[in-house]
Amino acid sequence: MKTSKIFKVLGVAILAAILMAGNVQAASNKQKSPEKVVIAQFGQAKFLLYLPLYIAMEEGLFAKRGLDVSLKFAGNDDQIFAAVIGGSADFGMGDPVFTAISKEKGGPGKVVAMLITKLGFSGYTNNQDIKFISDVGQLDNLRVGSFPDPSTIYVELSQIKRNKAPNMKIVPAAFGAQLATLEAGKIDIAVDLEPTVSIAEDKGYRVVLDVEKYTQPQAITGITTTEELIKNNPERVQKVVDALQEAVTLLHDNPDVSFRTAKKLFPDLKDSVIRSALERMKTKEMYPKSVVIPDEYWQRTLQARINSGDLKKPQASTVAVDNSFAVKAAQGRAIPKK
Repeated sequence: MKTSKIFKVLGVAILAAILMAGNVQAASNKQKSPEKVVIAQFGQAKFLLYLPLYIAMEEGLFAKRGLDVSLKFAGNDDQIFAAVIGGSADFGMGDPVFTAISKEKGGPGKVVAMLITKLGFSGYTNNQDIKFISDVGQLDNLRVGSFPDPSTIYVELSQIKRNKAPNMKIVPAAFGAQLATLEAGKIDIAVDLEPTVSIAEDKGYRVVLDVEKYTQPQAITGITTTEELIKNNPERVQKVVDALQEAVTLLHDNPDVSFRTAKKLFPDLKDSVIRSALERMKTKEMYPKSVVIPDEYWQRTLQARINSGDLKKPQASTVAVDNSFAVKAAQGRAIPKK
């Protein structure tokens, strides 16, 4: 065969190989489309309490790990976990104790990360006769607004009533209705979350109660899932936990990220209200630096539910907690090296 023909044949072969490689790459890229993940959360709208979750979404921390995360607003804390074990959500973000309650009844569920360790609740009022609460005994004979049972704040207020203020009346109202309930004269103090507390303060209401001062750190909010997902897709679980660990790290290290995310959530709020809300949340030391769930924090959470009657007896942390993903995330896997 002449040399020119050999080069011609080789050229065709090389071109074919390039085209084939391109097709393979295109097919590979197509196969790498983002993996859809549904996270159920408390309430019916986004709110600042779950700032780490929204940072992970807004800053692309899920996306860069190949995850397409959407939220499912599931109502109260027990409904969040019901969505997870019912299969309408892959993960739940809310009070993680319902995994322990499920386990006690022979059901499924695992907590794989912790996002909040102190209550972010404050109490505000329009009653000039109510002074700042320096002792929870001062709540005796007052009507205090709360989210409905079995929410974390309802349980905590119930413990205060049981131990320190037997004549306090807990008045449950739906999430988002605290300020309206106060304005209607149905309660004396509204216990609420940010940014509603700072909005009320901006309107002239007085903040008279810091709930976290009367509680120890515990597993207030966590990410829950099922053993089935952990077994069948541990990579997905790890990616979610890694993204949340990176979000918590950014929250602590870069205040601009927190403000930028909060502004996207509440574009109509004054910057001063948003900054006030973020500063109050920082002062309360709500967010841990690691998403690993300490045994002592988990046991405090269980004890609160034993006291309220939601749990019948103690259980080892390992029954409902799987720290393996959080430990890997905290060891540096969460933030890819440049």
